[in-house]
Amino acid sequence: MSSPSALFPSGHDESASLTVTALRESPRAPGRYLVTLSDGRALAVGVAALSDTGATCIGARLAPEAVARLVREAAISTLVCSAVGLLARGRKTRRELELRLKRKESDVTLVRIALERLEAAGVLSDTEVARAEASSRLRRGVAPARVRQTLRSKGITGRDADAAVADAMQDDGFDELAACRAAAGKRMRAFAALEPAVARRRLIGFLQRRGFGGSTMRTVITELLNSRGDP
Repeated sequence: MSSPSALFPSGHDESASLTVTALRESPRAPGRYLVTLSDGRALAVGVAALSDTGATCIGARLAPEAVARLVREAAISTLVCSAVGLLARGRKTRRELELRLKRKESDVTLVRIALERLEAAGVLSDTEVARAEASSRLRRGVAPARVRQTLRSKGITGRDADAAVADAMQDDGFDELAACRAAAGKRMRAFAALEPAVARRRLIGFLQRRGFGGSTMRTVITELLNSRGDP
């Protein structure tokens, strides 16, 4: 999507007043209205923008400042709709949405405003995303350390990532040692035919990639290898 300045046709006199030539509800975006201007542009904006700019009826004359406001609001509204579409397909943090929207809009201020409106409406919440992601990943047997790392990579602050993981562990009764045992036991079956040293090395790598480490990992590996009778 182009920035607002790019929405002006080449050679257009931005200092000239324009007239509303058509006004109807947008068929693609409920709650938005398509305002067609005398220079041919059609801008989809909300009711508030119509009221604030005076673009409330066909024939209304708009000052350059009002036109600029409509162009700006149309760009923000498009970004909001794009973000909602992305959220409908899966959880996204503010940073993830920001990166996607910047591919469509070069004006970072407009992107920021769109994201702030989503947050104000309760549609976008990093706290809720962090909690849901933490719970989902822990249930899949990923270690808390790896979950925290993943959340931070998505733009969640370290403090919020720690809180989300702690809450998920408490709510789900997560036991790191038990989770490590389950993951290692399942993986160890694939290493049954390997030499003990090779099996140990591969199991260590597997558990480390899932975020397990320290005494938890050592305890589980020792238990598994001893159960096989390996030295």
